[in-house]
Amino acid sequence: MTGAAHRSVGKRVGGFLYVHRDALPLIPEDMRQAVARAEAAAPGFEWNVAKVSPERQSLLLYEDFSKSAFPALLRSVSFDAEGVASVIDYSKRDNPPILHRKETLLAPDDARIPAFTAITRKAEDLGLFKDTKRIGTRANWTAMLTGVGLRVDGPRLVAAGESAGEVAREKTAIARNGLSQPASLMIRYGMLQPEHELFDYGCGRGDDVATLRANGYSAFGWDPNFRPAGERRPADIVNLGFVINVIEDPHEREETLRAAWGYASRGMAVSVMTAGKYSVERQRPVADGYLSRRRTFQKYFSQEELAEAVQRVTGERPVALAPGIVAVFRDKELEQQVSFRRRSRSTIYANLAIPARDPSRFLQRPKSKPVGERAREELEAIWRTALDLGRLPLEEEVNPGVRASLEGKNISVGRALAACAQEIADPGQLQVAADARRDDLIVHFALTLFPGALKYGSLPVSIQRDVRTFFGSLAGMVETAKAELLSLRDKAVLEEAYAQAASAGYASYENGTLRFMAENLEHLPVKVRIVAGCAEIVHQGFSLLDLVEIGPEQGVVRGLDCDMAESALPAVRASVEVDLARSKSRLRTFDSKVLYLKSRYLHRGHPGLEKQAAADRRLLELGIVDGNGNGPPADRIAAMLTSPTRA
Repeated sequence: MTGAAHRSVGKRVGGFLYVHRDALPLIPEDMRQAVARAEAAAPGFEWNVAKVSPERQSLLLYEDFSKSAFPALLRSVSFDAEGVASVIDYSKRDNPPILHRKETLLAPDDARIPAFTAITRKAEDLGLFKDTKRIGTRANWTAMLTGVGLRVDGPRLVAAGESAGEVAREKTAIARNGLSQPASLMIRYGMLQPEHELFDYGCGRGDDVATLRANGYSAFGWDPNFRPAGERRPADIVNLGFVINVIEDPHEREETLRAAWGYASRGMAVSVMTAGKYSVERQRPVADGYLSRRRTFQKYFSQEELAEAVQRVTGERPVALAPGIVAVFRDKELEQQVSFRRRSRSTIYANLAIPARDPSRFLQRPKSKPVGERAREELEAIWRTALDLGRLPLEEEVNPGVRASLEGKNISVGRALAACAQEIADPGQLQVAADARRDDLIVHFALTLFPGALKYGSLPVSIQRDVRTFFGSLAGMVETAKAELLSLRDKAVLEEAYAQAASAGYASYENGTLRFMAENLEHLPVKVRIVAGCAEIVHQGFSLLDLVEIGPEQGVVRGLDCDMAESALPAVRASVEVDLARSKSRLRTFDSKVLYLKSRYLHRGHPGLEKQAAADRRLLELGIVDGNGNGPPADRIAAMLTSPTRA
């Protein structure tokens, strides 16, 4: 295990090692033998904690760790240096000794550690462990807790007037028919590859694990409620999907993040419910979240809050995959691959159809069927890879499953590649894909040169191949990217790029301001993509906003977080203004701001464009909105639209 495996087992106090029975296999051999001798000398004695030193041993029975926040000592049997036993019964005492920091007695991979550690951290934050002479017995400890407004409620430490038992975490798991969004995005962006193994930490009913396995991926999962006996071991990728948002204790959230990260050898994806996207009208505020009628807890995160929480625990800067979904990496080459694909023009590849087979190529049929007929599906898969790369793949770049299938048909990968080039490849489509890949590389490398971008010591092999194919050398690639980045200082060059974006129908450009839906960024010119990418570097999460405005001030980019439902007047929840020259950003939130003239952001062909444009014209005709999109707040617009004088 990457993180927790390095934690020592047991708690050392006064020359003794305290260790839970479940963790005995992990302590030194001489200690295990000492415990075995003590157990043999006290047959039938029930215990769950061993207290061991080279000369003395004790077997202790505490209250169930899972049912008591600070377990009381019930019974003990101790052996002195001569092996003489002494048994003490504490169960009938009013003020028995109690155990603190119980998580330190457990094995490093024990599933209970995050919850137990959260209790310890809450007490530490309040300074309750400072007076070590008072904390060892139940009466003193209870008095200290009361003094700071806390009490013990079974396994949890809660506010004096709060009941911990009202939260039902097990009810938050939902059944799915397909992959969850986090799992789908990990595959889409190349974070989860066929050769990787995935650990779904908090897998619920295991739907993602089952779907991934059915599609040839190696995956396993654990869940405290639905799969408590599931495996908990290191994997290439860890998915912590919609887990921390249902934990009501902030300390436990952080410890859960830390535990999951400890299992990730390459990277981890973390997903949560996001603020402002869901109604809380029927939910009751509890702590920093809400409690539903089903007694399920939800903490709604902002994108910034999620990124900060993940970075604080992992020490790594997260990569935003979608609203409420981020990824962090130990494998920096994988991180570059994912970042590159995040910026790639994936829709172009998806829209390129596999060409129909040309019958004329098979007029002279050999005695055996050609490769194109024997392995049509495999060749189509190779062609899809070619469209993704903008070039025919090398043998090692062909999907492992495709290679295995070809081997089963006694067809070499080399023959399949040749057949793909001859029988399926369409030069026109491949050129479109190549141009897109070249643009993607320029955007990617230009952004690595922008101040504040993450720096890497080496490039992934796949990107090295692309650089050689499209630019000849890394020096040529960097020179091209640098020139592209520097060209953004030229206002005339930018205006030309903005005009091209508007001409293509994916943006509007008027009065010096370019406006577009963020989801259409990949369709826009390279220079526009670089400007928006720089904004993401300055303000993490900018790429996840709904709408983007560039200008009219040079070097200023704005993003809007909106309710982009069918409403002609969406609510603006927040805006981010980024000053690229100063590498600074400003976040503003709103309660009653309305987005006017929404049609300026919609692309040509958008199903709601015509209706929206008509509504916008009507607002202008009525004088409710000016040409710059300024208008009344939400609490006034409804009354104005229904006023008889507006009829």
